[in-house]
Amino acid sequence: MCYAYLVPQSRYDQLDDLLTRIHVARQRPQWRVLAAVQRHGQSGGASVRDVAELLAVDHSTASRTVAAAVAAGLLTKTSATDDQRRCALVLTDAGRAELAAVTGRRRDLVAKTVADWPDSDVDTLVTLLDRLTDRFETVAAR
Repeated sequence: MCYAYLVPQSRYDQLDDLLTRIHVARQRPQWRVLAAVQRHGQSGGASVRDVAELLAVDHSTASRTVAAAVAAGLLTKTSATDDQRRCALVLTDAGRAELAAVTGRRRDLVAKTVADWPDSDVDTLVTLLDRLTDRFETVAAR
């Protein structure tokens, strides 16, 4: 059942605008690639396709961003052990250090942003954003 008629369209527009502003303010493409490779790294290395899927971008965009990270010495590209046609992306020591530094700065920014909020508000926000993200991924995958 669709409940879209229960909420005025302007609320959906407002939510979309707010989420876009947060996304733009906190995301840098190269950092997102490093985080995606790390997230996928536990299963033997990410491919450009994996990065594109995790970042919800087209393959060519992911490929360009990966190439920039490789050129910067933050990632290496090797042949995947399970499929020689596929490249496996792995964080270099410099990539891990950069990701750790950026992650720390981002964590500090989030902490400062909600520093004056009651813990219960932060917990509620985390719960609602987690639920929204899960649902968005489910609906978008259809």
